[in-house]
Amino acid sequence: MAKRLYDYWFVQFDFPNEEGKPYKSSGGKMKWDNKLNRNIPKDWHCGNLFEIAAFTNGLACQKYRPQKGEKPLPVIKIREMHDGITSDTEKITSNIPEKVKVYNGDVLFSWSASLEVKLWAYGLGGLNQHIFKVTSANDFPKSFYYFQLLDYVDVFKKVAEARKTTMGHITQDHLQQSTIAVPDNKNITDKFELMVSPIFKQLIRLQEEISSLTKQRDELLPLLMNGQITIE
Repeated sequence: MAKRLYDYWFVQFDFPNEEGKPYKSSGGKMKWDNKLNRNIPKDWHCGNLFEIAAFTNGLACQKYRPQKGEKPLPVIKIREMHDGITSDTEKITSNIPEKVKVYNGDVLFSWSASLEVKLWAYGLGGLNQHIFKVTSANDFPKSFYYFQLLDYVDVFKKVAEARKTTMGHITQDHLQQSTIAVPDNKNITDKFELMVSPIFKQLIRLQEEISSLTKQRDELLPLLMNGQITIE
């Protein structure tokens, strides 16, 4: 639902105008942009991903092993982006910079080998290298930079497919050279955030419940199998 609304507002440019009508379909003024090679609303411009988001790379976690007596954090690698925290997940000291700690609701972007964007929902952890923690730049809301990045990862993948090569990794230069349509007035992105943020919160809450139920299952199943507990 959120992705469909994003496409409608920021790809087709049928966001609500001042009268609440779809902008482009209702005759909103458009202009040609040579860099984007398409028409965009007259009060928009061609920007890049750095204009709307900041990208913080993770740590070489093997250099930050847990100290004796402290409660460690799980290391978030590409595998954890797929499967969440497991018993095989490595540990890292909790004494790491706040900027590389990951909380539920943070946006993660794996930029090496596997190009993926993830809304994290598996609990507090420490970010491994080869993954960016993506945060806001210039006060653009999470929902806007999340979907813009999600779309642009598809662009990178299509370029790799067209060249019949594997995109090894995304560099800061790739992000700097990206081209996206950005509204001059952030009111439209703020309106989008108000509509989409409840969906994001629900996604995170449901994943938290799934993780909790999975943990209970893994604790109870061995007891059930060896007869320590029964089901009536």
